[in-house]
Amino acid sequence: MTMMWQLPRFLVPSYLVILLILVVVGCTSREDPSEVLEVCGNHSCGDLVMVTTDTSSEGFQYLDPSVSPDGTRILFSADWGAIPTTKDPGDELFVDYRQMIVMPFRVGLEPAEGLEEEGARLIRLKEMGLWIGGSTHTFQQNKIIDLRKESPIWETDSTVVFSFQTNAGYRLFRANISNLDLAPVEALYMERSDSLTSTIYQIQHQDPALSPDGRWLLFVRSSCTIPDSFETCTQQRLYCLDMETAGGNSVNRAYYNATTFPLTEEYALIQNPAWSPDGQTIVFSGTLDVGGSFGVGTELYTIDFDTTGYPDVARDNGLDRLTYNTYREGDPISGIMNDEPVYSRDGGSIYFVSTRRAPSITLHDRSIWRIPANGSQEPEIFFFSRSDDWEPAIMPDGSLLFSSLMGFPTEMLDRLEIEAYERLAAENIDVPPADRKTEVQLRAEAADERDLLSFFEGVMSHLYIYR
Repeated sequence: MTMMWQLPRFLVPSYLVILLILVVVGCTSREDPSEVLEVCGNHSCGDLVMVTTDTSSEGFQYLDPSVSPDGTRILFSADWGAIPTTKDPGDELFVDYRQMIVMPFRVGLEPAEGLEEEGARLIRLKEMGLWIGGSTHTFQQNKIIDLRKESPIWETDSTVVFSFQTNAGYRLFRANISNLDLAPVEALYMERSDSLTSTIYQIQHQDPALSPDGRWLLFVRSSCTIPDSFETCTQQRLYCLDMETAGGNSVNRAYYNATTFPLTEEYALIQNPAWSPDGQTIVFSGTLDVGGSFGVGTELYTIDFDTTGYPDVARDNGLDRLTYNTYREGDPISGIMNDEPVYSRDGGSIYFVSTRRAPSITLHDRSIWRIPANGSQEPEIFFFSRSDDWEPAIMPDGSLLFSSLMGFPTEMLDRLEIEAYERLAAENIDVPPADRKTEVQLRAEAADERDLLSFFEGVMSHLYIYR
């Protein structure tokens, strides 16, 4: 007996129903990615070099890397103690605070004792006054250097934009770093309510991203129901600041008149926006409610950037979802996280960080994946190590700058072990014959030096470039 849905006139409607079901449950008709994972030593095959190589801590994290417009320097955030400031008995207060570091672009070939040995410099902000709650709050230079800063990005070769924790919450600032030891700083935009109330930490401005032409600054605006509790910072929106109206000081208070406008509706979580090279599209990470769905984890979305009607622009303009995950046995109960997207130089691909399972294995650490910018194919793994890899940024030549906990690459450890053996063998020649070490002893000592460097895998993040 032929069922009704098998008759020719029912084939098209039945197919559409099946396709609709696949979309609703989060499946796609695209082919699954390859289950082949090619590695060379402790990372994906390819040209990998270290940028930072210091062994100064068991737990420092170097994050938020970006390269200057002229390609000569790298800006990143580091733990407060990475380049110590003048210490006082209250050191413990700042151990989880982050600072901004600038260092020359370099290929690290040898281990270093500390960041300063690698040419890194701390950005020391100049004393600043900020009008909050009806009065001027002065951030003295010896205090502002220790306060929380995050997500630094380049504006020009001499200015950087970052998020800084004030009495009103995180706000966006600009610093001129022509003089790294005394960098003038100004607020870019303050909430109108900041001038009227001293209630702290109710609204946050984070994750800045500057448009290719420098005119527009994206940021995530969130509201907190409990002060100083990011766990309650819902009602998140993607906002845009007109940089032609940004800036000011405690006298003219012009930052209270800066023009901003929302680009999305409010959602549970939005983070890490990035621009396409032509400035016409924005990609960001968000929870499933952004796409009108529900569940755990985060996905990647894009919107079109169009200033028609400025400043009353359309929200969620051309909203599109790029990534799709379905829960599988062994996945984290918190869901798969897809985050930190960045466009390739030609705009054809998007690199991002995901906790999806790496091919052929069961690991759910963060790895760097790549997807066509239009989402036409399933993501493919781009870089994998045995530890977390995250914070990707694109270099001028198209290579990838990122942070990872992988430690020293296997090929670098191999070279350093050989060099250690050759050094020890040369030193052994000058030792009296009776006291000379055997070949086995020399090899063992060289292996011990390698083991000392291997210790940093999984405990300290460094910066790398992958081509």
